[in-house]
Amino acid sequence: MNNWSQLRPLSKLDQLAETIMKSAFLLSENHNVIQSYLNHKGANFKIHNRVGESEYDILCRQINIEKTNYAFVPKSDLERGLRDDLWVGLVLFIDGEKPSKYLFSSTVWNEPNQLFTDTSVKNPEYGINLNKYTMKEFVEKYAFEKMILEL
Repeated sequence: MNNWSQLRPLSKLDQLAETIMKSAFLLSENHNVIQSYLNHKGANFKIHNRVGESEYDILCRQINIEKTNYAFVPKSDLERGLRDDLWVGLVLFIDGEKPSKYLFSSTVWNEPNQLFTDTSVKNPEYGINLNKYTMKEFVEKYAFEKMILEL
């Protein structure tokens, strides 16, 4: 049950990240955006792969590296849980550089590690923790241009 008064409005940077991710899919010859979600719980939009005839939900997140190295997804937002057809698009903002896009399946959190964390402390959430130990692996493994080929 959605309680609209409890939904956090998207920040300008969150909105920009969503626009960047949608544009990236729209520029792909094999994918198109078929639905946008209004409540931002569980996913921001749905894409369709014209080749494989499959559909995926895309949840957008962003990290402004000048302010934080962490982004998270509250577990309560994932009404259907972690699944193969839910992917996370992360836009990394670094001052003075073009935003960079990354893409990964929500199932990475089935096996939490230093990069993809699972916490139940105060508010249960799945996290993306970028630091000097995890950044190289993340950048190399989850670059949007590489991962979109898996969708």
